[in-house]
Amino acid sequence: MWGRDTLSKPSENYCIILAAGFSRRLGRDKALIEVGGRPLVSAMAQMMRDHGLRVCVVSSTQWDGSEVPLFGAISCVNSNPDSGRTGSIKCGLSALGWPKRAIVAPVDRPGFSSKTLRRIIASEVCTCPSNGGRGGHPILLDESAIEAVRLALPDMPLRSLCTPLRFEVEDPYVNLNIDTEADVLMLRSKWPDIESSWKVDAHPEQY
Repeated sequence: MWGRDTLSKPSENYCIILAAGFSRRLGRDKALIEVGGRPLVSAMAQMMRDHGLRVCVVSSTQWDGSEVPLFGAISCVNSNPDSGRTGSIKCGLSALGWPKRAIVAPVDRPGFSSKTLRRIIASEVCTCPSNGGRGGHPILLDESAIEAVRLALPDMPLRSLCTPLRFEVEDPYVNLNIDTEADVLMLRSKWPDIESSWKVDAHPEQY
């Protein structure tokens, strides 16, 4: 059962789930794609909470908590998500009180494992996973990266504000990007494996 085994982590570990973007190619809200009987954003919010993170979900609209549970996460509405993803990150950081470090996890990039997330949590510098030479998500923003985001315009690409240190991972779906119906079918077919990889180990490895 989700929520029974949780990591005990310091309160300064924060996570922003980016869920404000509307996919024109997909034609619907990616965050509300159903996986395992619940919205994808709900599954990710609970996974992050179970890893000891204080979570903020940035969306473009306020959801009904009974239909889209966020498991204690702060809800932040970005009324102008088309202005750029950095604008959504700024919204989340502001809602969290501008912490010195925060993990940024796009809801449409769910293919990372608990092992990968724990390594990101343990990092002291801006970092992200990589597979086959391709950088993935989530990304840890350190203090300097967060300051750069704070000063940036909403439409400034994150890659121009920081250069994450990449570490190679074995997660087979870390580069999965939910953007089309074919991607949704892939996500659902691989969901049992992804969800299993999200479960918190009662005795996690140290990094």
